[in-house]
Amino acid sequence: MDIEFITLAWSRDSGYQSAHCLVIDSPEQWINCWQLHTCHAEPPLPAPQVDFTRYSIIAVFAGEKPASEYSVEIMSVEVTGTEEQPSIAITVQHHQPKPGDFVIEMRTYPNHIIKIPKVADRNKVTFNHI
Repeated sequence: MDIEFITLAWSRDSGYQSAHCLVIDSPEQWINCWQLHTCHAEPPLPAPQVDFTRYSIIAVFAGEKPASEYSVEIMSVEVTGTEEQPSIAITVQHHQPKPGDFVIEMRTYPNHIIKIPKVADRNKVTFNHI
């Protein structure tokens, strides 16, 4: 079963310089994540408000890439497993230029951050990269 999600941020700039996939389920984790993610913004950007009694945040950071044509996108969030043992599968697509494509050489840090209904057990979340 697909789970609807809301995109909070999707860009090619982030303070996360290495790849990370995060499940965030507290205001403290969210503020820390957002501050690092937006550390280059001037003035600092306020973190989107999230009610952590109802929602969790999924954040995917692709790490440093050599050109602007790289990106990362959360394609789907699905409930998998059984009714007694549900889990959540997140499908993440990585885009990169094809050989011969014109590229603008510059360091980028692709990312996608979404809000989903509250995750009961963060250990039952898997990330499938395509």
